Formats: sequence, structure tokens, C-alpha cells
Amino acid sequence: MIKVHISKKSSNSKVGKIPVTTSEAGTCPTTCPMWDGCYAKTGPQSWHWRKVTDGERGGTWDDLASFVSQLNAGQLWRHNVSGDLPYVTAPDGQELINLALLKQLIDANKASGAKGYTYSHHKLNTHNLEALKYSNSNGFTINASCESLAQADDARRLGLPAVCVVPSDEVTPSHTPDGHKVTVCPAQLHEKVSCSNCKLCSYSNRSQVVAFLAHGAREKKVNVNLHS
Repeated sequence: MIKVHISKKSSNSKVGKIPVTTSEAGTCPTTCPMWDGCYAKTGPQSWHWRKVTDGERGGTWDDLASFVSQLNAGQLWRHNVSGDLPYVTAPDGQELINLALLKQLIDANKASGAKGYTYSHHKLNTHNLEALKYSNSNGFTINASCESLAQADDARRLGLPAVCVVPSDEVTPSHTPDGHKVTVCPAQLHEKVSCSNCKLCSYSNRSQVVAFLAHGAREKKVNVNLHS
């Protein structure tokens, strides 16, 4: 059973007062390059995440689907402040997104006409790529999370919206190597901007790459990793 916590209104000023979720840590792929630098592994979000993972908070995936199916049409909501998409491990060791659970969420989002979005660090093997493309084509935006602008270009060539973590101690390039415009997360730059009124990451058909400046308690470590 996948454990998920739902916050009907986020208390994070950078996100804004929209519904957000947190999925148990077991949804994160073991291959995630941010495993040791994840912002969600320190501070209040880490305490919350641990309680969700331990089953002290939250509910089931069915609860999530039911909640999403009853949102108002056009309601922006963010899946996974921390956590990723549930997966199964194939005999060859590949971690494959659970298609049944993902489709359940896509269908719930479509039923309400809500505007859901999230990010995923799952490897873009054929199975996962097709899962993400299906989701993006059916109203639930899943951004490919990348660690370099070159990787973001790879994701764009595969037809996916992309976001990228960039060092906070240097100037962010205005374009990727392939020429896609790079936009630093507006909520990181402007006090009055939040996910709730920006919505950039929720558009699956955008060409620009959204860059997130390394942040959080592990900012220095992330900068070092990005430079290496």
C-alpha cells in the first residue's frame, strides 16, 4: 500500500495556498542522483515525510485519487512536495513506474478537470518515458527532473517538459546548449510569486526549461555535486 498525505492548502509561501501531497519515501527511485542532496531530507519537510513514510500521517493512494476526483475544475494542485511516482522493480533490476496507479491518478485528475502537476527523477527507460508522455498528453503534467541543462535538452528531445537544478553560486545560463530558454523559478526570485500564481511547471507543452537554484540545508553539497 502506497502511503500519501494530502494538504488541502499548503502552508509554504513559495508554493501558495493550493493542495499539495507528500508520498512515502519508498516511491523515490534508488537511482535518483539527488538521493544524498535532497532538500526534503532536512528540516520540517523531512519530519513530515518521515511520519508519512512510517504511516503516522496520511492515507492511501485510493484516498488520493478520491480527493483529486472531487477538486474544482481548473484547480491547480501539486503532487509530491517530496516523494516520486510509485514503481515496481523488474527482474532485470529496472525500476518501472506503476502504470495502474499512475493511470488511476490521471483519470481522477481528468474527471475533476483539475490542473495537477509533479516532477519525477525516474530513469527515462522506454517504459517510464511512455508513462510520462501518456500522463502529459492526458492532463496531468509530469516534469522530468534533471541535474544539468544538457540532460534537460535530452528530456526535451524526448518530448517531455523539463526542470533542472542549477548551482546557486554562479550565473544561470539564459539558454540550454540546444537553445531552449532557461527560466529560473520565479518563486525563488520574487517575494510575491508562488506556484499558485506562477503555474509555469504545470504547462506540459512549454518549451522552456525551469531552473531551480540549489537551496535548503544541503545547498553547498548540491553545488559541489553539480560542479563535479
